Amino acid sequence: MKSKIALIGESSVGKTSLIRRFVRDEYDDKYLHTVGTKVAKIELTVPLGEFEVLVDMSIFDIMGQKGFKDMVKETFFHGCQGLLAVCDVTRQETLLAVHDWMSAATGVAGDVPAYLLVNKMDLAERSHVPSEEVEKVAETWEMPFVYTSAKTGAGVDDAFNLVAIAIVEAAFRVAQAHAVDEDLRHKVLLLVAKRGRLGVTKADFFASLKGISYADLEHELTVLERETLIQINWRGPADFTVEITPLGARATEGSV
Repeated sequence: MKSKIALIGESSVGKTSLIRRFVRDEYDDKYLHTVGTKVAKIELTVPLGEFEVLVDMSIFDIMGQKGFKDMVKETFFHGCQGLLAVCDVTRQETLLAVHDWMSAATGVAGDVPAYLLVNKMDLAERSHVPSEEVEKVAETWEMPFVYTSAKTGAGVDDAFNLVAIAIVEAAFRVAQAHAVDEDLRHKVLLLVAKRGRLGVTKADFFASLKGISYADLEHELTVLERETLIQINWRGPADFTVEITPLGARATEGSV
């Protein structure tokens, strides 16, 4: 699967260095501002139960200067499946700035897997970021946190691999939910097609589709009626009969 993740955070927290350490296993003491955005690519093999998933990951690095995230956030965060929010352990203000970055990113990307990276742990003796504050920020955004050092490599592989695993697991959950929805759709449509002009009552649905909730049934019927595959005939505020339409009959030919 293809995936896109973004590193977010203030300028000089080490985003570019973290990417370089993970992708190339390199570190450079010279600091250069990231101008605009940069993209690195890497292939990862992620375990998923009995299987392994090959992930073609694109890692987006964004300039951390004030105001830049608002200029590019729609294009930069669109389609992101994971976020790594980075702060500098020697500068408490960079931890507090994570709130603004996460707000901008999730406003476009949605509720995607995210990790907080507390970087530059090789300078831990100069830390101005209490662990309680790290936990508070991480808890606010419901994301785990990892202590990292781009210079020594400590925690870097773990951080990127953990977000990759979370992305694969999230995609698998969506696929499973979609498969369940498709199965329910097929069962509902087939049941209605079999009854033809007789129609299917609400009671018939619950008798035939064991364990189905009213909310799920209502959603599926609404979608199918919108697609003109069925027609819902209400017999009161809480009772109805569902009939197949000519279009629905054609869609189920050979299945009934």
